[in-house]
Amino acid sequence: MISGLKSPDSYFVIDTAVLLIILASMFAAVAAFGQDTASMPAGDGSDMVTVQCTNCHALSTVLVKRASPQVWAETVDRMVTTYMAPINDADRKRIIDYLSTNFGEGSSYNPGQQVLAEQCFRCHGDGMWKDMKTDHAGWLSVVYRMVGQGGIWTPEQINAIADYLSQTYPAGASK
Repeated sequence: MISGLKSPDSYFVIDTAVLLIILASMFAAVAAFGQDTASMPAGDGSDMVTVQCTNCHALSTVLVKRASPQVWAETVDRMVTTYMAPINDADRKRIIDYLSTNFGEGSSYNPGQQVLAEQCFRCHGDGMWKDMKTDHAGWLSVVYRMVGQGGIWTPEQINAIADYLSQTYPAGASK
C-alpha cells in the first residue's frame, strides 16, 4: 500500500458511519413531524400549513408569528419562489387564509398558548403536556419545575401558561 492512502476497508467504515448519521437524522425528523400539531387551531387550511411548513420549519415558527394577510402572502410567496416550496395556487390561498385568520395581527390566540409555543416548543413537543391532565396548581408546578431547569418567564407568563393548560388539559379530562 502506498504510504498515506487508506485501505478500502477504512473507506467502507467511514461511508457506513456517514450513512448511519444521515439515517438517524431522517428518523429524528420523521419522529418530530406532527409533534406540536395539536396546538394548531382547527380550521380549513391547518392541514396544509402542517404539511407544507413542517417540511422545513418547526411548527412553532408559525405558532409564534402574527402578521397581516399581505405579510402572510409575501411570506408564502417567498417560500415558493425562493425555497421552491411545492405549493399550488389553490393551496396557497388556503394557507394564507388560515394563517391570516388564526395568526393575524388581531388574532385571539390565547397568550398562554403563545408563550407555550414560543418557549416550551424549544425543548418539548406537545406530547409533553397534552397527555397530562391536571388543575391550575398542578400546571403551575410543572412550569415552575421548568424555571428550575432554566426556563425564564415573568410571573404573568407563568400564570398565562398555567391558565391555558388548565383550560385546555383540565384534571379529569379524557385523553
